[in-house]
Parts: sequence; C-alpha cells; structure tokens
Amino acid sequence: METNLFEQAEYPFFDKIKKSMVVFLHYALFLFITFLFIKFLEYSYFLVKGQIPVGFLTVVAKAFFFDVVFFLKCLPFLYLVFLLFYFSMKRRNKLYVAAGVIFSLFILIYLLLIKYYFTAMVPLGADLFGYSFADIKKTVSSSTSIDLMSIVVLLLPFALLWLSLYKYRNKSFFKFPVALGVLLFGLVLLYFKAPSLPSQAGFKSDFAYNLAVNKDAFFFENTYLYFFDNEPEVDIYAANYFDESAADSKIPSANFKYVDAAYPFLRQEDTEDVLSNHFNLDSIKQPNFIFIQVEGLGRAFSGPNAYLGSFTPFLDELRTKSLYFENFLAAQGRTFASLPSILGSLPFFEKGYNDLGNKMPDAFTVLSLLKHNNYQTSFFIATDLEFDNEGLFVRKQGVHKVLDKNSFGDYPSNHNTYWGYPDLDLMQKSLTQLRSQGNAPFVSYIQTISMHTPYKVPEMDKYYQAFEQHMNKLGFDETQKSEHRSNKDQYACILYTDDALRYFLNEFSKLPAFANTIFIITGDHRLPEIPMSTKIDRYHVPLLIYSPMLKKNQNIKSVSSHLDIAPSILAMMRHRYQLDLPNLVTWVGSGLDTVKQFRNIHRYPLKQTVSDMIDYVSGEYFLNDKTLFSLNDNFNIQPMDDDSRRGQLVSEFNQYKSQNNQLIKSLRLLPDTLFKKFKP
Repeated sequence: METNLFEQAEYPFFDKIKKSMVVFLHYALFLFITFLFIKFLEYSYFLVKGQIPVGFLTVVAKAFFFDVVFFLKCLPFLYLVFLLFYFSMKRRNKLYVAAGVIFSLFILIYLLLIKYYFTAMVPLGADLFGYSFADIKKTVSSSTSIDLMSIVVLLLPFALLWLSLYKYRNKSFFKFPVALGVLLFGLVLLYFKAPSLPSQAGFKSDFAYNLAVNKDAFFFENTYLYFFDNEPEVDIYAANYFDESAADSKIPSANFKYVDAAYPFLRQEDTEDVLSNHFNLDSIKQPNFIFIQVEGLGRAFSGPNAYLGSFTPFLDELRTKSLYFENFLAAQGRTFASLPSILGSLPFFEKGYNDLGNKMPDAFTVLSLLKHNNYQTSFFIATDLEFDNEGLFVRKQGVHKVLDKNSFGDYPSNHNTYWGYPDLDLMQKSLTQLRSQGNAPFVSYIQTISMHTPYKVPEMDKYYQAFEQHMNKLGFDETQKSEHRSNKDQYACILYTDDALRYFLNEFSKLPAFANTIFIITGDHRLPEIPMSTKIDRYHVPLLIYSPMLKKNQNIKSVSSHLDIAPSILAMMRHRYQLDLPNLVTWVGSGLDTVKQFRNIHRYPLKQTVSDMIDYVSGEYFLNDKTLFSLNDNFNIQPMDDDSRRGQLVSEFNQYKSQNNQLIKSLRLLPDTLFKKFKP
C-alpha cells in the first residue's frame, strides 16, 4: 500500500534511521528501473547493428542475474551517501532531489562506460589508471563522435529517473522490514564477496561475455583489484622455484639460469639459433632487418583459417614466400608494450616498460645491440612519437634516424588525420629515407596507425567498394555480408593498410638492399572494435618473416610470441656472424619455435592492458584470471575443470609476478658494468 513518506514532522533518532531506509529503498526502486532501461538500450544498439551473439536469451538471463547482484552490492554505499543528506536537509520533502543527484552520478558513470564499450568493444577496467591525462584525452578525442541521436539516448535514462522520482516523491511501496532486509542482503553479498561478473566459461564467445557483463561492475571490480589486490611473494631463487613435479608433456619445463638475486630477470643467454638454416645468408655481408609493426593486425581476419575471413590479400600472398607463424601471440592487448616486447623481450614492470619514462632502466634490445655492432638504425612512425613514451624508448636505444608526423614537412595537410599521416604516406616517406641508406647494414622499424580508431583513411569510398568485392571473392552469403557491414569502416582500413604494405614491399624490392634484407611483419595486437570470439583472440596475431634469401616458405603451427623475436634474431647473428653480444640477458622469451606441427614449448605472461595482467600461457594451457582453458591449433580454446592444472599455472604465473614485483621496486634490470660493455 502506498503511504506518505513525510506525514510526520519529527521522529526519534532510530525512527529516523528506519524511515531513511524506507525512503531510500523507495527511491532506489526507480534507480533499478533506470538501470534495467540502460541495459535495454545497450542490447538495442547491437540488435540494430545486427550483432546478436549465439544464445542471446541466455546472455540476457545471465546478465540480469549478475546485474541484480551488483545493484544490491551497491545499495549500502549509496545509502550511506543518502543518509548524509537525510540528516542534513531541513526539508525532507526535497530528499528526492538529493537521491536524484546521487543516482544521476551513478548513471552518468554507467553511460560513459557503455559509450566506451561501444567504441572499443571491450569494457573499460583499471587500465584507465595506467594512462596519463594527455594520452586519455587524445585517445578519447580520436574515437568519440557526438550526434543528435547520441544526445537523445544519453538523456533518456536521466529523464526516466527524474520523472519517476518526482511523480512518486512522497509515496512509499515498502515497509521497514523489507528495506532493512534488502540492505542487509546487500551487505552479506559484499562481505562474502559475491561475484558481480559472470564466469567467462559460461559463454560461447568473448563478445557474448562482454555484452553480458555490467560495465559499472567490470570497472569497479577491476578498480578494486588494481588498488587493493596484493600479489604473492615467491622466492625465485629457491631450489624449487621451477616445480617440474607434474609429469605433463603439455606443460614445458623451465630452465632459465638466473645468476643474481639483485637482478630478478638477469640470466644466461642460451637461445638456440633456429633461423639461420632457413636462409641463404651471405657468409660475410650481414643482413639488413626491417620490422613492420601493423596496428591492430589480427589473425581473426588475416591468413589461413581466419574465422572472419581473410581481408589481407597481399599478406596472404606474401605468406606463401615466408616463414609464417599461424599460432603467434602478441605479448600485450594494446600497443603500450609492443616495442619493448618485440625489440627487447622485456618484462612488463607495473604499467609497461615505457611508462617508466625517464626512469626506464638500461636494457638490451635489437636496436641497441645491433647499433653496438655497427648497424645503422632508424625508426619510422606517422603519429606523435611521444605517445606511450615511444620517443623516450627510441632515444634510449640511440637510434640514428627518426621519422614521426612532425618530420613530414610540407606533405599535403589533408592527409594528416587525427593521429597523424595514414599508412601509405608513411610507407612513401620511409622509402625516401631508406633509399638514402648507405652501405652499412641497417635495422629499421616501421610502425603503422591506420587500422585504429577513428578508422578513416584516404579514398574511403574506394575501400568500401573493395570491401564489398572482397566479400564476394570470399563467397559470403547475405547473412555474412550483413554481419561484416556493421564493421565496414574497420574492414576498409584493413584493406587500405594491406595495400600500403604491398606498395612498400614492391617499391623496396627495386632497391639494391632488398636482396640482403629480412622483413619481420607482425601486429601489435588484434583490433578490438570487431567483436572478439575468445579471451585469447586479442593476442592472436600473425608473424611473417620474409626475405629473398629465404630457402623455402613454411607454415609454422607451433606457438611463439613477440617475446621470442629478439632472442632468435640475435641468436642467429651471434651464431652466423660472431657479433659482440652479451652472455647475460633479461629476455622473458626463450626464442621462436619453428616446428611445423602444433605445440607450445613456451610459458609467458600476457598483459591485457596497461593495468591488467591476468592472462598466462604455459604449454597447451591458457589461464585467464581464474579460468583455465586448453589451447589448441588456431587458438581454439575450451574451458577446463582441472584444479590441479589450474593450480600449477597459477603458481607459475605468481612466480613471474614476484620477479616483476621485485623489478618494479628496484628497477634493477642490468648491472651498469654489463650495459656499458654493449652501450649503443
């Protein structure tokens, strides 16, 4: 029965507490209705786009259950804030305004997090705290678009909330026992840490999981873990540091020989040279190296068995002339750690090596060590070199020649996009620099940008048409075409970058240096704006090692990662050319595996975002937070219920975290005396 909330002027203190609970729960009912309305808008967005996950009704049901749990856990916190207003406001009949302000802030955060999800297609977690304000501003500005419809949709939840509060401001649908019971139940859920997020194992795709999770819950729970989760300490030099007691051939044994407890990653260099025999290397003339890091390049849409269909016809053609690693992993889910991982096989520290800024400890990388051996070095990028502190990283390697967007001179201004110049322009500028290269061997690094928000490149209409034609070549039916068209901007940009790579390789092949050059092409991570199928999908990228010196092409199914590239390149150079290279290194990876059949002899962490490191691969197993998966060819993963195996991977992961935590505190990566011997 409805009653007037304010029919008595004064109450004794405890009666006021009781009344405040009744008033709060009454108002919270309208917050919950608004909460569900926002969820309805979120689902409607994807229904309109035609992106409906398999088992959609099950996704909705699970989402509703965990939304209710999260909402109940929030109520005690919201009530405490409301209570301050309750005792401080003289006009109790205006309490609905206080409730509206509190709830509106809650709703605003929720809507902003959903807007981020619509743009990035991954929920925002604690990675928000890993970037500088300038980096956040630049990223958001590049991907945020506001139109009239967006504004209307944004205002609807607030209108629903405030109209409901105003209309029923003096009524109550609840009695005190109900209000007390609901708040106590919320406290019980908090005390026992009831999960507000469903388990990944219960969903058929990563997209379905991301759609189901409440974006507020994801953000707040990850924020809590970021600030209050304590990593275990493990003695990494204890005799049983590497526990090889489990006789499982699918888990590799670890045999790194660490040499100094003060330097947690310092170990003997024992990487096997697996690359030399694949090339007809000149016995005297050292090869050139060109690394091409392709923004957002994922195996989901490139190469054999790409489940979205391959939209990289040039790379597919190049694959037939390369060492092609099908089951290859980026070490990170975003770009922030790509340079340190690919060039230096470096630990992640807290937020990535580059985040340390001027405190970056001295490190060995392909750039610095080859420069020490008289290589000319260059780095080409068409964006702001200081984003993610990449400029600092490059300068610490002593790179001879650097090109960024500020070095393009009087290039046509209409080609300058939000981030910088598009990939074809970058390739043209890079070729200009490489044509002036002298006779000394060189190593160059090219980093692209066009496969990134806002996904706009020159001649978009041309690439929209190419996208439609390519779908016909792939034999797509109308359903598949409709699904792909919801991401037509992304696919158009993929085709554009593929063309830019074709142009670069074709033009470079006309230069004398081509005959003695090895190209290493990989993605920094898989772009997330096209919905992902699994938790490991964001790391699944191709690796192509191409050269006219290659004896024969080979498709390689064994697993390797970014962290294995630098050790293998330098092992080849040490073995074939006796370069002056260190015997003590800090590689996290152990080198590429070139076996044709599927297997994984590696174990390493994967850092999802600047702030989140919850993924770990060991042998044919993948650990995502607390969920264990089996790892198969083409990175098809299946959840496993094996507490023993999960415990083993958690233990291994904790060992790495302990090394990393020690490094975070000490910043002692290499002894000064060792680094000075190989200083670039």
